[in-house]
Parts: sequence; C-alpha cells; structure tokens
Amino acid sequence: VTANLKRAGAIPIGRTNTPEFSFRATTDNELYGRTMNPWNDWASAGGSSGGAAAAAMMGFGPIHHGNDIGGSLRFPSYACGAVSVKPGLGRVAAFNPSQTAERGLMAQLMSVQGVIAREVRDVRLGLEALIAPDPRDPWHVPLPLTGDALPKVENEKRVAFTDDALGFDLDPAVARALEAAAEALTDAGYSVERVAPPMVKELADIGFRCLYGEMKLLMDADIRRLGSETVNKIFDAYYEGFPPLEGEDLLRAMAKRTYYARAWAEFQQTYPLTLTPFLIKPTFANDADIPGNAPFADVLGAAHYSFAFNYLGLPAGIVPANLNDGLPVGVQVVARRWREDLALEAIEAIEARVGVMAEALWQRRGEGVG
Repeated sequence: VTANLKRAGAIPIGRTNTPEFSFRATTDNELYGRTMNPWNDWASAGGSSGGAAAAAMMGFGPIHHGNDIGGSLRFPSYACGAVSVKPGLGRVAAFNPSQTAERGLMAQLMSVQGVIAREVRDVRLGLEALIAPDPRDPWHVPLPLTGDALPKVENEKRVAFTDDALGFDLDPAVARALEAAAEALTDAGYSVERVAPPMVKELADIGFRCLYGEMKLLMDADIRRLGSETVNKIFDAYYEGFPPLEGEDLLRAMAKRTYYARAWAEFQQTYPLTLTPFLIKPTFANDADIPGNAPFADVLGAAHYSFAFNYLGLPAGIVPANLNDGLPVGVQVVARRWREDLALEAIEAIEARVGVMAEALWQRRGEGVG
C-alpha cells in the first residue's frame, strides 16, 4: 500500500493513532492515548482508523490510509464527517512485510486497504494509486478503477434505498440523513427506489460469527497476553454478542458465504447501487464500547450495515449527509462488485448537494464552537 502511494507521488508525513489490535469503536490505547473527535471531544472518532479520519478533518494532509475488516474505514469517516470508499475484495494489493504468519481465511476475505479524505475527489485519487498491481498479493484483481458503462438493459443510476433498522430503533438524525441523500441522488439523475436488500442482518450475523471464530482460534492467546484489561473486556463482549463459530459449524457457515454473495450479485443486476444506513445512530460517546458503559446493541450490536459488506466483499462508500446537534451524520452507498467508481460517483453527487463537511467544521472552529 505504502509503495504504491509513494510510486504515485505521495509524500508520507506521519502515522496516526489506532486502538489496540485495531479492533475497537473508540480510538484509544495505552501507548498514545485517545484520539479526539474534531467536532466534540466527548464523541468517539470511530475505530479503528480514528486517527486517520480525525487527522484528515483537521487538515493534516489530503489522503489518509486506513483499512476495514468490519467498518474501520467507514466508521471513522462517519464519526468525523470524512469520506471513504471501502474497496471490494481483491481491488487493492496488500502485503505486510513484517508479518510472521499469513492471515486467516476470513481476514483475507473481509479485510481491505483504502483511504480516508475530506473530499471524494481525494478518495478517488488515492484509490487510483492503490489499485496498482503487486505480485506479493496473489489475489489482486488488475482492473482499472473506472469500469465500462453498464449494458442498456441495466441502469447504473438505479439505486435501491432502505432505511430498515433491522429490528432496532433508527435515530431520527440518521433518517434525515438518508432522506437528504436520496433527494440529492434523485436531483443528480439517479432513480431511487425504496427496496429491501437481501438478508442483511442474517449475513452480517453469520459473517461476524465466522470472523470471531477464526480470531478466537488464531489471535485470542495474543489478545489475552498482550492486550489491556479494557480490550480484554471488549473482546469478551464481542464474543457474547456474536458467539464465535467453531469446528464443523464454522466450516459450514463459511461455505454459505457464496450463497449470500450470489443473492447480492443477482440483486445488483437490477440495482447496481444501494443506499443504506451505516449505523442506526450518530456516533456515540468515547468508551461506549466498554462493557457496562452502554448497551452492546447501541454500539456495535446493531452495526449490521457495516459488517455485511465486508463479509460479501462489496465496495461501500461513506459520505456525510447532514449535521445533527454538532456532529456529522453519514450514509452508506454500496456498489456492485468491482465498481468502486459507481460508489464514488454517487457519494460525490451527495457531497455536491450537502457540501464538504470539513468546511463546516473549520468554520465552527474559527468561530470557537465545539
């Protein structure tokens, strides 16, 4: 990732903060402390790439690297008012030269590298650099960022729109953001239809139970040995909220991933884009992810629209669509496989209507607000 960015002319200027094991909804650790949300210091900057999103919004640089196995590009962007597109599986070549073992299969299928920025044009620029091939990633798919126009029988501007909270309570601020995004897309020439996408809650539940099954087997000993008391409590909550699958159950559930991916591939023949919530609430307070501070369902237990698209390996973009009580609220646009460009175009249309959220932040800071 770094080599491809540098090859394209990027100048690395520093490293930003991340939670322990890159697996918290609050960016905090015992080495470097907490990353503050640039809008309000009581609010989480998201995780795990919270340092990248906060730095982007404060103007530290135009393009910030992050990665995403369950929301770690999109949640910090959502929390801080930045923009990002989680690339699909195989789109960005990745290799960690310091690794001592290969990642587990679920991590290989769900984790992707990408960028966070203040504006969609910078996300596009970063992805154009990142999709360059590298032989150290044998699963990289060497396709250009911009795909061919879809056949006339299909419509690349047809959008399925859902505000279904999947049995939870959708916050009114999120509902308003979704309506604003739908209106922006309609005004930009998209055909937006209220449609229920297939099996989001089911596939997200299964996907994370598979991932936690793999993590418990391959990583749990290191988490228990090296992790803080706080992160150990959080992993206990993860395992309780999404009970890890083991043995035959894990293998059968992993096999069923193809069933869900096929259903979505068929759905996306009709709807190349899907507008969804990301979280069902605006970002929450720092440390709400620590057991006992907030109900699990109010933090990550209801984040199915985040988890689902890692499990499917589909590209998904985040863009802010309104401000609520001094905090940005974003929406998610999911695109057909290999079509990050469609997600970029759609979130850029929303950005054109709503505005670049960093400009509102800087105006607030200039006025001494927050």
